[in-house]
Amino acid sequence: MRKFTFRLFALAGISILNLTSCTTTESESMVQDSYINEEWELFADSTVGVKDSTISTTMFTPSNAENIKLPATVLSGLRQNGHFEDLYFNMGLKEIDKAPFTQPWWYRKELAIEEPDAGLNYHLIFEGINYKADLWINGRKITKPGQMEGAFGVYQFDVTPFLTEGKNIIAIKIFPPQKGDLTLGFVDWNPDAPDGNMGLWRGVRLKTTGSIALSHPHVRSSVNTQTLEEATLTVSVFTKNLTNTTQKAVLKAELLNNSISKSIQLNPGEEKEVFFESEEFPELQITKPQLWWPNNLGDQPLHQVKITSTTNNHISDISQTRFGIRQVEDYFTDEGHRGFKINGKKFLVKGGGWVDDLLLADSDKKVKAQIDYVKNMNLNTIRLEGFWGNNNTLYDYCDEQGIMLMIGWSCQWEWEGYCGRQEGTYMSIYPEEYERESEAYRQQVLRARSHPSMLLWTYGSDKLPHPDLEEMLNRHMAEVAPGAPIVTTCRGVEVGGHQNTSEISGPSGVKMLGPYDWVPPVYWYTDTLYGGAYGFNTETGPGPQIPPIESIKRMIPEKNWWPIDSLWHYHFGRNEFGTIDRYLKAFNARYGKSTSLDEFAFKNQMSNYEAIRGMFEAFAVNKYKATGVIQWMLNSAWPEMYWQLYDYYLRPNGAFYGTQKACAPLTPIYNYKDQNIYVNNDYLHGYGGLTLSIRIFSSNSEILFSEDHPFSISANQAKKIFDLPEIKNLSNTWFLDLRIKDEAGKELANNFYWLSTKQDVPDFPATTWIFTPTVEFADFSEINQLEPQDLTLSVDKEIKEGKIYFYCTLKNEGKKLAFFNELLAIDNSGDVILPVFWEDNYVTLLPGEERTITGSVNKNSRLTREITIEIKNLNTINIRD
Repeated sequence: MRKFTFRLFALAGISILNLTSCTTTESESMVQDSYINEEWELFADSTVGVKDSTISTTMFTPSNAENIKLPATVLSGLRQNGHFEDLYFNMGLKEIDKAPFTQPWWYRKELAIEEPDAGLNYHLIFEGINYKADLWINGRKITKPGQMEGAFGVYQFDVTPFLTEGKNIIAIKIFPPQKGDLTLGFVDWNPDAPDGNMGLWRGVRLKTTGSIALSHPHVRSSVNTQTLEEATLTVSVFTKNLTNTTQKAVLKAELLNNSISKSIQLNPGEEKEVFFESEEFPELQITKPQLWWPNNLGDQPLHQVKITSTTNNHISDISQTRFGIRQVEDYFTDEGHRGFKINGKKFLVKGGGWVDDLLLADSDKKVKAQIDYVKNMNLNTIRLEGFWGNNNTLYDYCDEQGIMLMIGWSCQWEWEGYCGRQEGTYMSIYPEEYERESEAYRQQVLRARSHPSMLLWTYGSDKLPHPDLEEMLNRHMAEVAPGAPIVTTCRGVEVGGHQNTSEISGPSGVKMLGPYDWVPPVYWYTDTLYGGAYGFNTETGPGPQIPPIESIKRMIPEKNWWPIDSLWHYHFGRNEFGTIDRYLKAFNARYGKSTSLDEFAFKNQMSNYEAIRGMFEAFAVNKYKATGVIQWMLNSAWPEMYWQLYDYYLRPNGAFYGTQKACAPLTPIYNYKDQNIYVNNDYLHGYGGLTLSIRIFSSNSEILFSEDHPFSISANQAKKIFDLPEIKNLSNTWFLDLRIKDEAGKELANNFYWLSTKQDVPDFPATTWIFTPTVEFADFSEINQLEPQDLTLSVDKEIKEGKIYFYCTLKNEGKKLAFFNELLAIDNSGDVILPVFWEDNYVTLLPGEERTITGSVNKNSRLTREITIEIKNLNTINIRD
């Protein structure tokens, strides 16, 4: 075996994951795990003109290569170099010629290696390829047929025998996915990527070790859920003997200011997971642990574990990871619905469905901004239908922000229209693929299992895996993630009553019964058969969320802005969701037909806000009969107008702030079914001495009812607080203002509703998997006659912790309601600053009311004087500070 030293200074584009600080010998200092994502060449196979074996040699120089940074699919790599800049505007995506992406493409990189004095083992690790690949190094083919195949496999190769002193060439030939391949992709959320997302969609690592290699370190927690005063930890790591002789080593684990060690022996080539148990190491029995909690339930302390293998007094490898001390469990209600506990406390899952950028090209900055948005909306979970994330940023940042994760296969593999395979009872994975795909699933579990944000593993989305495949997956899970909650399918029951029940594990205890299009707020309270507020609805939502006007103008040419035409349709969903006709019928009936784009876009934010708030509030009012709800969707892969709480440009819509209001950890709620007032408290502590202030206004702002009602509420409880009396002389459209105040009169929470004497009436017998039609609609037409009020705005600004904060004091100088006011932060070029984080938005001020709203943006290079705050509403000229 040839032996080499990996000199960092001789390599461009290395990011170090683990590097020992020990300087005893040169080989010890070279133990490392590094991304080699910089300075790759990308070129089409048709441009080569030489044999494959030549491409990975110094004799070959590509004539038309693009210099790229990984991760990068072929199309995103081309975009890095300025190609296809207008891809998402108008119908640019549809107009791309797909022919260049039907051939293989090459990824090529040069490495410099120097001759060592001590031996090291080199491994190349490909974290994600799509769909098949051949690996060549220095003119030699490393892979066997089928060895690199599958979108979710993690592929590791011992390349020590293939490296030479000096310059080395790595070349990967990527083959595009074909119809019928179990590839990455999307369903009816958006169009497909023109290149089929072919390429190195995750990073590439070069790992150097001694004779005993380490991988997948893990810390598992068991919490005393009765007292929360004790926790027991189990530390483990996979070890592998890379030699053909028996090896002895000492493993040392360092965590929580403790260091524990044990000796191991591995046979030639042996790999096994080694455990540090509390019975052997009392240091792993923790008193008064700093527990990790989801958003709004507590803090998210994170700790580090570092594991070192030492052979013959030399460090052989180092592996480390972060962890949080927490215990996740699932439970079943008396009705058979699955719910979840964290550290023994029930919590209502409130989340949204995540999707990566259409070209899988999300930047770390954009990913973090989206997780900040999730936290800003008071959500606690995101569902990944697929193993999304082109690197670890999504998972790491969810750990830091307290956002829990549901992860599993996509329903793309279940429907012929998307995977190209004939549909059947089970997921479209063939028996000969069970081993490959279950091993890929195992690799994804190993990749993510140490994250305290992990809530739930899912096997299927709409369908079940075949029982033989499920048994394979269960064996893997029992080995690498024992005790982790699992659901076999997110669609436990179907419209019409068909039970999607596994013969291995029984009912999944969750549901996926829609709706996916608009339904009124009352639907969520009154439905008891489909998507309503009972059980765990793994994906649902009130359909289209038209973005604010600024985003519409960015995706559609001016000549198509108004009225809505077929070009708008291209930026909707696919198939049944290619229009918004169902939604428009309700929108026009309730709010009146719009006469301009400005009116339509702004009134849509009212509709978005009202529809989504009702969904999340119904689940809160009914917890824990209702155990969770995932809004379909959270975000969008490209500029569109469907299923999003904020859009591709990171612009929040009305549904964003409706979600924020509904999911606040302490909030007053109007129940659309019984028409009474409830309060939901998600906190793990109760409140006494509170007051619920209730005000009802006519459409002309006349006060029709006013009462201050004292109440208390227990920890983690939702309950009815006040029975609204019958109010005489209500106008067709009327308004309800709710405030919670503490004993000192400080306002803790508020909520404002626009309601109608004419009720929305769902037609439940006509329900389909898409939605339940509405046969009678509420009447909000009087909103269109609201008089503009004299609003004043003053703003104070400060710079703090890398952000610019603005404290916006709004005062309604008028004698009537100032309805639905949007706050915008504008830069000195007149554009809205994104991302932006408001504590509240689309606010209504009572007559004479003054309120201060806080917002913030990232400072970057901005000056405070370059930010202007603007107020926009339906019937007032914009107001600026």
